[in-house]
Amino acid sequence: MGHITKMNGEFKFRRLAMCVLFLCLFVTSVRCQVPATTQGDPFSQPVPALKLVDQSIVDGVAQLGEITNVAVAVEFPLGGTISAPAPPLTLVRGTVGPGTLANVLDALCSLDQTFAWDRIGNTVHIFPRAVEKDESYLFNRKIEVLTFQDIPGAQEAIFAAVAQVSGPKQQIAVLQTGTSITFSHSWTASFKDITVREAFDKIAQQLGPTYGWQFGGATDFRVLTFHERLGVRPKNVKQPPSQ
Repeated sequence: MGHITKMNGEFKFRRLAMCVLFLCLFVTSVRCQVPATTQGDPFSQPVPALKLVDQSIVDGVAQLGEITNVAVAVEFPLGGTISAPAPPLTLVRGTVGPGTLANVLDALCSLDQTFAWDRIGNTVHIFPRAVEKDESYLFNRKIEVLTFQDIPGAQEAIFAAVAQVSGPKQQIAVLQTGTSITFSHSWTASFKDITVREAFDKIAQQLGPTYGWQFGGATDFRVLTFHERLGVRPKNVKQPPSQ
C-alpha cells in the first residue's frame, strides 16, 4: 500500500485503514488503453447501454470512464468520524442507455439521487447532491489567485492549493495507491477566480488527460487519491467494521 502524507493533524493508521481500503476498491491497478479522441463535445458521444446489478452508480460512472476519453472525479459523502465505517453507497438495479454520455449520466443519477453530476472541461464530477449549492463546501469555494511554483507532484500541488483557500486551515491527506503522482517535470502556473474543484482537476491533468481523483473519509480526517481510470468496485466486498 502506498505511503500517506499528513497535513494539519496527527496521523493514526488504525483509524485510517478502513477509509484507505474503501477508497482503494475504486482504484484500478490495470492501465486501460486510452481510446482515440472523438471529434466535438465528448459528452455528446454515443455510449452503449449499461446494466447495474446490485451496484452503485459510481460503478456505472467507472464503466463510462473506461469506454470514453473523459476523466472522472468522485466526491463521496463524508462520515462523522474516521473511526466509524464510511457511509454505505446505495446499490441499484437497472439499465441505462444507450444514448449520449450526458444522457446516460443523467439516467444514472436518477437511479440514486444521493448524487448529482456536472462537467468541468473533459472531467465528469460526481458529488453529493446535498452540497451542490453549499458555498461553504470545500470544493465549491473559490480561490481568487492560485499560484503554483516549481511543484514536483500532485501531493505537493494539493497542499499548495488548500493552503491558499481563505478561512480556517483545511486538512486533507493524500494517499498514493500505486499510480505515480509525480509530474513529468516541475509545474509552475497561476489561475484566477478558480474553485477548489477546478484546481484539483488542473492538478490531475498534469498527471495525464484521463486522470481523476476521489475524495472521501470523514469530517475529522479527509482523504484524497488520484487514479488514471476509475475502477469498478468488486462485488460482494463488505466494508470493514469499525475498529
